[in-house]
Amino acid sequence: MSGEERSYRALAVVLGARPLGEADRIVRMLTREFGKLDAVAKGARRPKSRIGGRLEIAGRVEMMLHRGRSLDVIVSAEERSQRWTALVEPERFAVASLALERVDVLCEPGEPVPEIFDLLDSTLEAVAKSERPHRFIARYSLRLLDLLGSMPPAERCCLCSDMLEDRSWLDASEGGILDAKCRRPHREEIALDPEDRANFAALGRERGAGAAVEARPQAAAAIEALIAHYCARPLRVSALPGYAYGPV
Repeated sequence: MSGEERSYRALAVVLGARPLGEADRIVRMLTREFGKLDAVAKGARRPKSRIGGRLEIAGRVEMMLHRGRSLDVIVSAEERSQRWTALVEPERFAVASLALERVDVLCEPGEPVPEIFDLLDSTLEAVAKSERPHRFIARYSLRLLDLLGSMPPAERCCLCSDMLEDRSWLDASEGGILDAKCRRPHREEIALDPEDRANFAALGRERGAGAAVEARPQAAAAIEALIAHYCARPLRVSALPGYAYGPV
């Protein structure tokens, strides 16, 4: 293998890190070019490490990496965002942590997902500048599901494909919204009226005409139920201030 093949550059968002040995750190990241991967930052836990201070969680970093036998090694890192000082505010950090967690759980390692990288990076930038960062959670989460191919339609029953009328119910175990004849009343479900469904659809749209940022309580609850279903475990969003669901 040539030297050119053994080294490569990547633009990454740092998802998290864990200790390795006495001084090293394993950094988990989502790269735009190569998807999710782990790499070793040697000496990153030493107090005077230059590279360690450039690998803050949620940071956008341009890296040079060297291919290793089991894990690649981070050779150099240059920060390409200045959002860390804003994200240390508790509510912003909580929202940023949720955004990182969802990508980490839902994205498979080694699969390039540039659209998801761009979604995560732009959301973190918006969170860092916002006084109400929790309002981005619902749209971010639904856009993430859409890019993964898991966002259900808001206008048709996911079982019979009939057009939805008046009341409907999100059944996360079925992966979508049900009409009255397909509904299973004894299962966990979230009631959605036409305005809730319209809001759900608008939250999932790409930027532009008709896209929404603010989530109605029932639409937010439906999105969280879908996220929990696909993640196969409950997440921490309900603990955030200002993100109450309301009655379901």
